[in-house]
Amino acid sequence: MASGTFAAPAGFRESPARPLSHGEVVASTYAIRDEIGRTDTGIVFEARDMLLDRSVAFKLAWRDPGFPSLLAEARRCAAVRDPCAVQVHGMGVHNGAEYVVGERVEGHLLRDELVRPLAAEVYLARLRTLIAAVTRAHDGGIAVGDISGSTVLVDPGARSNGGISDRLVLGRLSLSQIPAFGPHGRILAPEVVLGDVEPGDPAAAEAIDLYGLGCVAIEMASGAPPFADDDPMVEARGHASEPPPRITDLRPDLPSEVSDIVDWLLAKAPAARPRSAGDVLLQLEAITERLGHHTRTLRILIVDDDTARARWLWSLTRRAHPAAVVEIASEGTDAAHKLNRDQPDLVFVDAALRGVMNALELCMYARGLEGGGRSQMVMVGSMGERDKALFAEASVQFIPDDAALPNAILERVRQAFTETPRVRKTRVTVSG
Repeated sequence: MASGTFAAPAGFRESPARPLSHGEVVASTYAIRDEIGRTDTGIVFEARDMLLDRSVAFKLAWRDPGFPSLLAEARRCAAVRDPCAVQVHGMGVHNGAEYVVGERVEGHLLRDELVRPLAAEVYLARLRTLIAAVTRAHDGGIAVGDISGSTVLVDPGARSNGGISDRLVLGRLSLSQIPAFGPHGRILAPEVVLGDVEPGDPAAAEAIDLYGLGCVAIEMASGAPPFADDDPMVEARGHASEPPPRITDLRPDLPSEVSDIVDWLLAKAPAARPRSAGDVLLQLEAITERLGHHTRTLRILIVDDDTARARWLWSLTRRAHPAAVVEIASEGTDAAHKLNRDQPDLVFVDAALRGVMNALELCMYARGLEGGGRSQMVMVGSMGERDKALFAEASVQFIPDDAALPNAILERVRQAFTETPRVRKTRVTVSG
């Protein structure tokens, strides 16, 4: 530590002196050039690999006692099989200090390109690349932490996602060439702000990253993260208790289902968020693929007299698979007409449906139609054991309306697509 009479020697975190000079050669291979940055774990230089004639990032650990090894950071990058993580070339020790050598990445921070709105196709490609990156990180058992425009590098010289999108590199997987935290230097997921979990809790890491994806989706749409404020306390209070902005209000040119995904990601309760980044990726791909041409469809009918709930189910089922073609009926007689006309592949019916034709009557009507057996009826909601038995006799499936409902709907739609014969177009109908 520096004091009035003591200056920390070069190589210690508090020292203003560089531990390596420009032109110094390490391990007879790496010629040190400019300093890139200083982090909690070490100092980062640009260097030249003289043997392979390429630029590299050279990170040297601080000499302070008790500082962690760079090995965990190197293994973290090596565990993620995705362009979002830099490649690790090797490790060693120089004058008693550990070092790691990695891929040199260059570009600009994501926030710097948000001064003007991203075109819709660029927005969707960026969002897909980020979600895929977090998915690959989670597959490798790695948490990302702070995900924002300040912690993501856009490398326009490299392509990912089959050449569609610029490469995006995450700060925590950059060997510190990119900041791992935004301006306030903290995780802003509601459960962390409220003190319900610690930011480094492994059990909470996946849900925290999902919330971060929702935040960066808002930032890409508006140019600023949700609840952004110069006062960190005000910003934290927004994350803890205020409703976030909606993509549909910020960018009406984007598919409305994208807004629904982001709303789900930004749920205040961790258990109310999607179950995984991988499943969010499948939903987004279903949306983007639908923008293209598909010859095979899965027809879904949703029967529900609650307009808001029906619209939510409509969005959810469309995100489940790109082949889903979804229609809504607000009451039983309208649903009966659509069943007779379209013979949908899958029908979701609100168990509490009332009116001229209630839920049970609608299911019995469907079974009485010529060829009615092709429409799989699914009852959604709560019901007594007696009613469950009646619906079971009519070969009607049942999904309870609880916290697991969204994931159960997604799985049922995807299952329906695999079950439907490929010799004809698959039809999907959703009833709520």
